[in-house]
Amino acid sequence: MNVAEKIPTRDEIQALARELAQRFAERAARHDADGSFPFENYEDIRQSGYPKLTVPVAYGGWGAGMLDAVMAQEILGMGDGSTALAITMHVQTVGAAAAGEKWDPQVFERLCRDIVERATLVNSCATEPELGSPSRGGRPNTKARRDGSDWLINGRKNFASMSPTLDYFIVPALIEEEDAIARFLVPRQPEVHIEETWDSLGMRSTGSHDIVLNDARVPDDMLISRMSGGSRPDPSVIKLNAWFTLTVSACYLGVAGAAHQTALKFAHDRVPTALGKPIATLESIQRRLGEAEMALQVARSVLYRAAEMYDAKEDSEAAINEAVLIAKLTATNNAIKIVDDAMRVAGGASMTHSLPLERYYRDVRAGLFHPPADDSAIPLLGRVALGKITISKSENET
Repeated sequence: MNVAEKIPTRDEIQALARELAQRFAERAARHDADGSFPFENYEDIRQSGYPKLTVPVAYGGWGAGMLDAVMAQEILGMGDGSTALAITMHVQTVGAAAAGEKWDPQVFERLCRDIVERATLVNSCATEPELGSPSRGGRPNTKARRDGSDWLINGRKNFASMSPTLDYFIVPALIEEEDAIARFLVPRQPEVHIEETWDSLGMRSTGSHDIVLNDARVPDDMLISRMSGGSRPDPSVIKLNAWFTLTVSACYLGVAGAAHQTALKFAHDRVPTALGKPIATLESIQRRLGEAEMALQVARSVLYRAAEMYDAKEDSEAAINEAVLIAKLTATNNAIKIVDDAMRVAGGASMTHSLPLERYYRDVRAGLFHPPADDSAIPLLGRVALGKITISKSENET
């Protein structure tokens, strides 16, 4: 497919994702073992045109909606969870901006045209060691100050996925004299230092290092948005970045799907001498695989349905956010169960590097820690459900 000639169809996007996933899978074990960053994967991504996935058609991109992006990211996750998760940050950042996230329109257009022309990569680097997840509110320690017509930014951000190859870093910073938090599109430069801190249990080759900004210079026309420094989210309302939540969830479901395929093949191939036939003939194995298949299909249905609701915009914002939240919880928790079932099918062999199951096991654990986390999301769903009952009772009384 020559992606420069036309906008690819859903089938063509998925075919491209499968081709990329196959290449990533061949390199995944090596990069996982030493925690190295797979630069060659991103060269493949750039050459394929994939960075244009969610760039609006008006700016030369493919204009993919949520469902297309979710499906493609799930396929990439089957090849290599780390690369899928990292490139998701680019896909969702551009997708959310295209869908109406607060951006200066001229800044966004310049970024999009740069992505189309040079296959540049971007990620939002908002998390700080002291701040924790920005989704829970708080003022960043990163500061921005005026210097003529430019801004100088100083601070540290962690979990900056793809940092070894990023072209742009979206950095929230506090403007103290205005008591405002602004987001800046920071170009890669010597004043943005990558401190290689990422040494993790799973998702080992995402390159999610710390970035340290020492008077990083940003022109005034690369200021994305600003908001009051005192703004905090309402803990009683479901308000999500659907692009982040659903595309990230898709990556973990992709990893689980790869584990399930590994277990199915193992069950067909494994013939113990005492049994004299494949373990796939055993009811206990069939039951385990059946439970995994059900968990996979349920999670996929819930995830795709939430993506469809988001694209259609026919339901209320509250209903869409609730569906997105449930999809995240279902996909990430079911992914863990699916991989666990796969390991139980394979037995002791699942603990060795002869199978990729031990890598899948480590990778899917990370899904629990992306916001919204279970500990806050499940009680929130309960409060929303209680609120619906209260409203219903009031309506009946009147």
